[in-house]
Amino acid sequence: MERNHFRVKNSVSGGSLFRSGFIVVAAVFLCGNSLEAAVKLAPFLTSNMVLQRDVPVRLSGWADAGEAVVVNLGDSVVGKTVGAGEKTPWVVMLPAQKAGVLPDLVFQGKNRIRLTNLLAGDVWICSGQSNMEMPLEPRPSFGGVLNWKKEVSAAKHPQIRLLDLKTGGWKLCTPDNTKSFSAAGYFFGRELHKHLNVPVGLVQAAVGGTMAQLWTPRTELDGTPEFAASTDDAKRIVEQLLPLQIKHQQLMTGWQKELKEAKALGGALPKCPESTYSIPDMDRMQWAQSTLGAGRLFSSRILPLTPMTIKGVIWYQGESNASYASAYAGLMKKLIRGWRSHWKQGDFPFLLMQLVNQEIPPNQRPWDFAALRSAQQTVAGTVPNTGMAVGIDIGMAQNGHPPNKQDVGRRLALVALKKVYGKKIVAAGPQLGHVGFSDKMVAVHFDPGGCAQQLVLKKDGPSGFELAGEDARFIPASAVLKGNTINLSATGVEQPVAIRYAWANNPPSTLFNTAGLPAAPFYRHHKN
Repeated sequence: MERNHFRVKNSVSGGSLFRSGFIVVAAVFLCGNSLEAAVKLAPFLTSNMVLQRDVPVRLSGWADAGEAVVVNLGDSVVGKTVGAGEKTPWVVMLPAQKAGVLPDLVFQGKNRIRLTNLLAGDVWICSGQSNMEMPLEPRPSFGGVLNWKKEVSAAKHPQIRLLDLKTGGWKLCTPDNTKSFSAAGYFFGRELHKHLNVPVGLVQAAVGGTMAQLWTPRTELDGTPEFAASTDDAKRIVEQLLPLQIKHQQLMTGWQKELKEAKALGGALPKCPESTYSIPDMDRMQWAQSTLGAGRLFSSRILPLTPMTIKGVIWYQGESNASYASAYAGLMKKLIRGWRSHWKQGDFPFLLMQLVNQEIPPNQRPWDFAALRSAQQTVAGTVPNTGMAVGIDIGMAQNGHPPNKQDVGRRLALVALKKVYGKKIVAAGPQLGHVGFSDKMVAVHFDPGGCAQQLVLKKDGPSGFELAGEDARFIPASAVLKGNTINLSATGVEQPVAIRYAWANNPPSTLFNTAGLPAAPFYRHHKN
């Protein structure tokens, strides 16, 4: 393994994605406690950290060639190794530790580094785009979470620790430290800690507005015919649209300057200038730049973490790929496979948050959230040791960053508790079973979720179910609940051949179980 697996690269794709301060922080932690120290530690090895419980843990760093390195856990020597220079990391395996408080770790070479206030517990990576990045407190790009002031003030959990390499090393879960951390990640960790009563370490690695290909290792893409074709298309798009993009940016810069001056003088505000660079053009340009920059976020944000021993990953991303949903399942399979390959921990758990309901205003990007959600279900249903939490009922029509991150974290935690930790709990809403097609009616059978659950069908407003005949025109259906079966019919659909539920960007969600968990959107054709 080369040392650049631990380095942090300042990469840019389609704008400034990375903050320069990240490089400074990483450099400090790469050098341990002193920039002149001979023994240097990987950036995720700091005081206050959580080390993965119950399995041997990799401890890594660098030392001068031939320099002896001794690692102590308290008074016990847990490893000895020899440095091989700055390009080859040394690795010491810490024996498996039970959950709880750990003694100090001491790394002794020509210098001495002591890490304190350590815990053994479960370490989860929290990655994706803006809805994973969104913090508890309000920011210019985000509103705060529901009851954010109360949530921030209550964020006092000594056995939960937080790591975001762009802001430094491991931190305690206190109001000051947690308010700027991933809200979805924090609520996930809080729920796990409550149910498991073990320390939890949360590692934030999320960047808003990013497409999945930026997070996918190039090793999974290079050499494949589809990626070669996509790269050729992307180059053509950039060549075509770059002049329009530059002109658009110049127009907007000039207009914003005029707007600021007019506000200062109290005069009439200038109208936003018309631009030939359309929103669909912006969508195509983002795809092209992300395709040409594929793998950059993996290299800069994820690869430095891969020597860390972890429990699993939670992933909330997909909005930016919603115009290209047909390629998403295949892309995510490559992403997951690539992450697991680099981590070398086998098929560790990888849990997805399905996109929540959201309306797209007219003339905005051609996002197809229904198709993207279907792709996410395909991933969760076909990739080993994955799972998916459903949030089709917790979004907001005109808010791309809905404030209910509590349910995002809670539902991801429920999936983890059932699939990863083997808890006998209700972790999902009604599951689609047999669908019976007949004249004028469709009978849809569900598993309500076990544990004495029952179906709950909300009756106010549209049912969310639609039927189509051979003409493929979907018509809203009326729904009648009988036990674990819903009988559907739609005026004008004499011979239904297809059914779908919650199949829109912002659909009504009406079907739940008594645990309050929603059914996932679905589509079914009588031939399937």
